[in-house]
Amino acid sequence: MRRIVIFTTVLCFIFSINACTGREIEMPEDFSLSFSWNTGSLPPQFRYDYVITIGPGPQGEFDYVPGYGDEGDPARWVTPFSVSAEDLQILYAYFNGNGFLENNWDKNVRERVGGSTTSLIIFAFGREYFVPSVGALEGTELTRVKNAHDFIRGFVPQAIWSEMEERQAAYEASQSD
Repeated sequence: MRRIVIFTTVLCFIFSINACTGREIEMPEDFSLSFSWNTGSLPPQFRYDYVITIGPGPQGEFDYVPGYGDEGDPARWVTPFSVSAEDLQILYAYFNGNGFLENNWDKNVRERVGGSTTSLIIFAFGREYFVPSVGALEGTELTRVKNAHDFIRGFVPQAIWSEMEERQAAYEASQSD
């Protein structure tokens, strides 16, 4: 029910913006996104990162790596999750309606060092739209991007978040010996 309300609200918003700006409302077949987040500079046992990939099509993937590991790390955990066609339309409507598909980000932003970093790449209409890391933004742009990150996280099932937290706790315990 909550997703229906969100979907309806987002579509109404998009229809009103589309009427004013002429933006394309129909989701392209190649629509997808990749969102990555990491804790920033911390001792290895407390550091981790994850990547959420959604689309193209009704599919999602959650990729978690503890510490400063890489793709070959044995503690890496990758799990798929379902995303409905309705969810994809909601995501597209959100990013299209909030101006993320306009690529008008300041190219000269400087990343702050040490804190959490993010990466968001949206694919649509054969193009890649790069959104700056939260460490490089301020004010309303920072709030807008953080809200988008939270919106994406909401599509990952709670069971996956719980499993990641358990895995991170086990990793921290195994590293403190």
